[in-house]
Amino acid sequence: MITECPWLVGLAFRTPCGRPVRHFHVVDGAADPDRARETALERADDPRERAARGGLRRDDGCRGDTPGAA
Repeated sequence: MITECPWLVGLAFRTPCGRPVRHFHVVDGAADPDRARETALERADDPRERAARGGLRRDDGCRGDTPGAA
């Protein structure tokens, strides 16, 4: 089942000096939060997206990077 509503997925990143920042992706057509997160992670890994972020690395240790997290 594909949802009609878009998902807002926040992903945590760290600057080179360790400052946390969050980037958000709006994902349309995902069946559930897990699929929306997978799509956002794929987008974040795109070379053009990484270049636009200026080389920020994803903060894999942050547990607040799930869809719907405030």
